[in-house]
Amino acid sequence: MIKIGLNGSLGKMGRILAIKILSSDDMALTEVFERKDSQFLGSDYGISIGIEEWKIKLKELNIKENYNIDLLVDFSNEEGFLNALEYSLKHQIPFVSGTTGLSKSTIKKMKECSKTIPIFYSSNMSIGINSILNLLDNLKDILNDRKRDIEIIEYHHNQKKDAPSGTALLIAEKISRITKRPINKNFEISYPRKDEIRIHSLRIGEIYGYHKIIISGNGETIEISHSALSRETFANGVIKAIKFIMDKKNGLFSFSDVEGD
Repeated sequence: MIKIGLNGSLGKMGRILAIKILSSDDMALTEVFERKDSQFLGSDYGISIGIEEWKIKLKELNIKENYNIDLLVDFSNEEGFLNALEYSLKHQIPFVSGTTGLSKSTIKKMKECSKTIPIFYSSNMSIGINSILNLLDNLKDILNDRKRDIEIIEYHHNQKKDAPSGTALLIAEKISRITKRPINKNFEISYPRKDEIRIHSLRIGEIYGYHKIIISGNGETIEISHSALSRETFANGVIKAIKFIMDKKNGLFSFSDVEGD
């Protein structure tokens, strides 16, 4: 039985993931954490999310405490991510996170910590999105054809704070590694058109996540798209990541490692 601590447990993703873990036969949710200014600290977690009493109290994650957990999962913000990362490092336990909007310095710190503990990080935990990333390797000839333009469109709900999304950047960075094309994150039209990957971002309604890659030129247009119909899509990916990383000693992993495992 894998004993799991969940940081950012009151967020939309945290709630769905908590239910997923609680319904699992080989995992147990033993600790739930929230930011220090949350009004729900000390409350029963199940009641706080409007379900029923789960006899798990909401806590602030304290690095000095020794919680009853084998692994820490984080879906919070950059501050929460850093705190959870520090806890995992201090207590030498695996760390799984899908928190987006991380700065370069935070990513650098995560890479340093991965030399000591196993870390699974992905800005998108959808198995479908990660299959698309693998598919791009098979399109190298098309992507490297300079007569073809490449653009990415992404839609997300109107409460999402970062733009472009971490997933759009993940896709763009993969294509950039293949083609050596630069990424235009702010979509500024230029004539003549530059040899770049342009990203368009929309924040609208309650859309969970939609991404489309458009490759157009030489008399044809290729479109690859993915739509997340619920956050359970991402929760399924997190469960897969947890099971993958538990037997690792250190290193920074993503779904490209899972698919090849």
